[in-house]
Amino acid sequence: MSVLERLAAFFAILGHYPAYILAYFFETLFMLIFVVIMLIVMIYLFRKYMARVQLRIGPNRVGKAGTLQLIADALKLVGKESILPSRRDDLPYKIAPIVVFLGLIMAFAIIPYGDFYYIGSLTITHSNVSLLLLFAALAIMPVGEVLAGVSSKNKYAVLGALRGVAKDISFEVPMMISVLALVMMASARTNQPLNMVNLISVQSIPYGIPQVIGLGVFFIAMIARAAYSPFDMSESDSELVSGHSIEYSGMRFGMFYMGMFGSIFLGSMIVSLLYLGAYNGPFSGDAGFVYLFIKAMILVILSFTIWLSVPRIRIDRFVNMGWKYLLPAAIINLVIAGILTLGLSL
Repeated sequence: MSVLERLAAFFAILGHYPAYILAYFFETLFMLIFVVIMLIVMIYLFRKYMARVQLRIGPNRVGKAGTLQLIADALKLVGKESILPSRRDDLPYKIAPIVVFLGLIMAFAIIPYGDFYYIGSLTITHSNVSLLLLFAALAIMPVGEVLAGVSSKNKYAVLGALRGVAKDISFEVPMMISVLALVMMASARTNQPLNMVNLISVQSIPYGIPQVIGLGVFFIAMIARAAYSPFDMSESDSELVSGHSIEYSGMRFGMFYMGMFGSIFLGSMIVSLLYLGAYNGPFSGDAGFVYLFIKAMILVILSFTIWLSVPRIRIDRFVNMGWKYLLPAAIINLVIAGILTLGLSL
């Protein structure tokens, strides 16, 4: 039994439709609380890990080992004055951070989480095209970044938005070709390969083993999507100060900041789902979510290590990497997937 069914049974006295409406509401609310808590944990983990790498102490004043520092920072952002540029386009300027955060939350609501002991399945959205819905939700986030850059009427913000567009165009194509290779292989074993639950269930071995090239292409593309070093060209502080978010302060800036760390965690979960066996493992009928969470956190630490150790590359080399290297690699991976699919169907 899933969390949704348990909640619906709890509210059954109200009738069928009210019970399921309330069940979806509370399940989404629990997911939102989980995402916000994970974002706070990730920011704390990053600051402590960065301090350790740089031989510093990191947050250590507020709370034991600085565990309450992020709570204090969040309260500071909430209470901080939001300074608005006088020449801004008011509506797009104000909705841009909401668009970014909304796309992130929608993506978290779509991915399957697996089972967690007696609680049951934690998956919120059940759809036969959940894979398409996931990448459609991810496509919303760059729209908010472009709105922020253009509506701020700041030349650095506009340049950051334009670089963000170049980044998305260069890396989205190889990433989607890699996903197409997965769908092709899954189609040999299921009639609904766009359903992420079906896509995961037919992984007798993780897709990252036969599609190691696709795994590399997809992981690099997700790093570029999250826009952290070495691919933080849209927010390069040494050139564009803060890129598209330069004119934002207070909680509006906080939403962009959480969007970046949320993209790292979300990208790690997606890579784990598509290429590393997702929530499959021994006794995964009870601990599926635990397997997925552990795999995602390992990729988060790897992402932090890349962020802290690899220098930023030039914008032209950044774009060339997508078109001249990742795109041919993704096409080669697609051909390999086609050959493997043909072999499975014979």
